[in-house]
Amino acid sequence: MKITLTRLLDTSKVLTTAAGQELKDMVVYLAEFVDQAVRALRNGLTFTDNFDCGTPTVSLKHNVATVISSTKPVTGIIPVRTFSSANPLDSFTWFYDEQNRLTVKAGFVGSPSAAISITLYLLY
Repeated sequence: MKITLTRLLDTSKVLTTAAGQELKDMVVYLAEFVDQAVRALRNGLTFTDNFDCGTPTVSLKHNVATVISSTKPVTGIIPVRTFSSANPLDSFTWFYDEQNRLTVKAGFVGSPSAAISITLYLLY
């Protein structure tokens, strides 16, 4: 879905009404919020701008559990991009192992023997 806004809230018109005068603080707050949101969207707001996350690219072998590093405790991991058109991502899981190390495991179509690079969102 693409968000399009044809015009912003014109506070000068709203504040001349009786309702605008009674709700002045809310109207001004809403106008400032909408202005900031639209400016951010027009400037190419990204996922990492809005969520506390890391975006490492790691090399993973097919169905081999691999320990990866993180600066913070992770609450979720989203695989974002696989750098292989011949062997796309088929399965993915993550967990903390017995030594409390962050571990990921990926399966790729075709069971390749070489490691494949994949970009992840680590959600904190």
